[in-house]
Amino acid sequence: MGKHDELIIEKRDDGRWGIKKPHAERVSAVEDNQREAIDRAKELAPEGDIKLKGLDGKFRHIQKKQR
Repeated sequence: MGKHDELIIEKRDDGRWGIKKPHAERVSAVEDNQREAIDRAKELAPEGDIKLKGLDGKFRHIQKKQR
């Protein structure tokens, strides 16, 4: 699995949650709340590595790659 199997969820300036691939300029999806963003990221990368970027800038793993 490569970087295409990794997604990052982070809060946007408009208060919604964006889902994007590392180093991407644009988001793949935008959801109204964190729970919806996590669920959508799991749909986009069911076996991928999903990280949630907190307001403090630190990452928390939601789902790690299946090895």
